Amino acid sequence: MDNLKKSRVETLDWLRGLMALSIMFYHLIYWIFNPLDASNPLGRLGIYGVSIFFILSGLSMAIVYNTYIDSILKSIIFYIRRIFRIWPLLWVICFVLVIPILLKTGTFDWKLLFLNLTTLFGFLKPTAYIPTGAWSIGNEMVYYALTPLILFLYNTKKWFGNMFFVFTLIIGLFFSFYLLKSNVDLPAQWPTYVNPFNNLFLYVMGIAIFYNFKETNISTKLNLSLLAITVILFCILPFSGNQISIITGIGRIVFSILSFIIVFCFYKLNINVPKTFGNILETFGIATYGIYLIHPVVYLYTGSLLEKINSKNNFLLLGTTVVLTILISTFSYNFFELPMIKIGKKFTNSFESFFQKQKVKSQKI
Repeated sequence: MDNLKKSRVETLDWLRGLMALSIMFYHLIYWIFNPLDASNPLGRLGIYGVSIFFILSGLSMAIVYNTYIDSILKSIIFYIRRIFRIWPLLWVICFVLVIPILLKTGTFDWKLLFLNLTTLFGFLKPTAYIPTGAWSIGNEMVYYALTPLILFLYNTKKWFGNMFFVFTLIIGLFFSFYLLKSNVDLPAQWPTYVNPFNNLFLYVMGIAIFYNFKETNISTKLNLSLLAITVILFCILPFSGNQISIITGIGRIVFSILSFIIVFCFYKLNINVPKTFGNILETFGIATYGIYLIHPVVYLYTGSLLEKINSKNNFLLLGTTVVLTILISTFSYNFFELPMIKIGKKFTNSFESFFQKQKVKSQKI
């Protein structure tokens, strides 16, 4: 019944893992030591690590679902499976953060909790997220809602899909050149930045990569050279000051192109790495969602515990948070997230089977 493609693009998992780690280190260094600005490569990854996630997400959805979503029923199944992937861990993190507040104050904003548990905040109020960084999850849910339409356009005529991509690029440029002001720091413009339509072009870019380059082959030598040049440019290009400089104007164009090239290179990368190293990268890749959501909570509780024992060693806080995050995230994926994914697949298979049987019965009548 489940005719979805089973294969994963291993190199994309590697990139996911690397981006998850970079975002974790960005946050921890920002919180523990000093804020990072646009001149620092890690400060740039604090922004464009998430942007690369959006591109990867669009590319992955296209790889898996490009021939599957061909009806309203299949679209519903797609939505349900995404919910089983996204909601369970998000719920756990929300309750871990909310319960201590309830115990201490006896009250909480229940509307806010409802918006987070249903991920409706992404559609209604993108800034109304509880876990740190969950704004991107709200954005993703909006993009998932649009995915069947985008795939339909590409499957009908490739240029239909490409025109839609161009349309989202225009929207992105409108945000970066007009709605976001280059002379106002990013925190003051956060509600505009996290608007789902500001980053929509990145998700659609991932889908566009699949449809336009799925048959493209590139030599490993050329690929690695292009990737190396792109990473160097990402690190050394002369942008500085508040991070608003790399998400407005020319900065937005340059770093979006660099992000596109990085994802493209990993997508087309054909390279053998030592098995142990590959396994480590793959572990980080599959635990990406956990690393992204869990590290702020681990940091919060680890910091509180160290304070109670009168330890102010920042490096101990950093190291403990990183190790615990990776361990908890790996455990979470294997023993919680993966079982929930399997339940979602089992449920949707039964759901699809039921409707197909009903369709057969109606045709006989």
